Amino acid sequence: MAEFTHESMESQEEEELQEEVLDFAPAALDDSLPEVEDPLQEINLGTEEDPRPTFISALLKEPLKNELVALLQEFKDCFAWHYHEMPGLDRELVEHKLPIKEGYLPVKQARRRMSMDTELKVKEEIERLLKAGFIRPAIYADWLANIVPVLKRKTGAVRICVDYRNLNEASPKDEYPMPMADMLVDGAAHNQMLSFMDGNAGYNQIMMAEEDIHKTAFMCPGHIGAFEYTVMPFGLRNAGATYQRAMNSVFHDMIGHSLEVYIDDVVIKSPEEGNHMTNLRRAFLRMRQHKLKMNPKKCVFGVQAGNFLGFLVHQRGIEIDKNKAKSIIEALPPRNKKELQSLLGKINFLRRFISNSAGKIQPFSSLLRLKQEQTFKWEEQH
Repeated sequence: MAEFTHESMESQEEEELQEEVLDFAPAALDDSLPEVEDPLQEINLGTEEDPRPTFISALLKEPLKNELVALLQEFKDCFAWHYHEMPGLDRELVEHKLPIKEGYLPVKQARRRMSMDTELKVKEEIERLLKAGFIRPAIYADWLANIVPVLKRKTGAVRICVDYRNLNEASPKDEYPMPMADMLVDGAAHNQMLSFMDGNAGYNQIMMAEEDIHKTAFMCPGHIGAFEYTVMPFGLRNAGATYQRAMNSVFHDMIGHSLEVYIDDVVIKSPEEGNHMTNLRRAFLRMRQHKLKMNPKKCVFGVQAGNFLGFLVHQRGIEIDKNKAKSIIEALPPRNKKELQSLLGKINFLRRFISNSAGKIQPFSSLLRLKQEQTFKWEEQH
């Protein structure tokens, strides 16, 4: 049997800490602006002492530009620059439940280590979440998960996700029908003016069902303790379905007409720029009614073209996102069945848009065919 000295244990602990690598935050937790064709202008909806920035197209001309800025000032309560500015959606509209499948027992995950520097940043985030009322100390925890710290690409700030894999495995799937992405992209195309918005910490605007709050408990590093979410946290199974259900309820009569929405991605669309202020006002009134808050750092207003669900939409139609096209063209041949299925899925998804895309996108069709032929050859050989 191997002997473990004090020195070897310290060496092992040091090695574990060195192995810790923080991944970048997923798009839903990041503050990156949507990709748009127009140059952007930052505007301040607050004061010099309390700046409240968001973004509009720099190509807008007077008087439309002044009208848009005035509208955003009027409805600045529809944005949240800080966690504590989000009161949450009414429970009568939506709340997230966590039923457990028969035969599954609560799981307490094995505790994980993290570096002291990361631990301090996590503690700061915990304090922000506590101040906003998003979490509370866990009084009794049977389910207990670990924190997964992630980095925001833009600021380098640490945000926390929770490893809910055990809880998700025990939760039955919510079969609520999600929108078909290709139909939403088609709906956003062929419009003269667009505005892109993103729900601020969107999932956190939905309350957890009181009887299920204890299931969201997570352990903190060091001696901070354990906490549980009073709002729906990112990473739970069915969170997307719950959020989509809420957005469909809020914007039900606008969807397909002046607005398209996929979970927390919202695009306000107008075939003519003269109608855009009316469409925006109507959406803002509905947000104010339901206390739905948008992230102003991820909003862009009054542009002619922008990225929606991975595709560039504009008045002429649809173009394929350059980064997505590049990733498929340069992808290595699949090495196993799972990689093969993934590549075929991406190719078939993009092919839906080829026949109806702008003329300059047509050459990409031949590249997709070539990639698909290479994939079929791999399948024949294996």
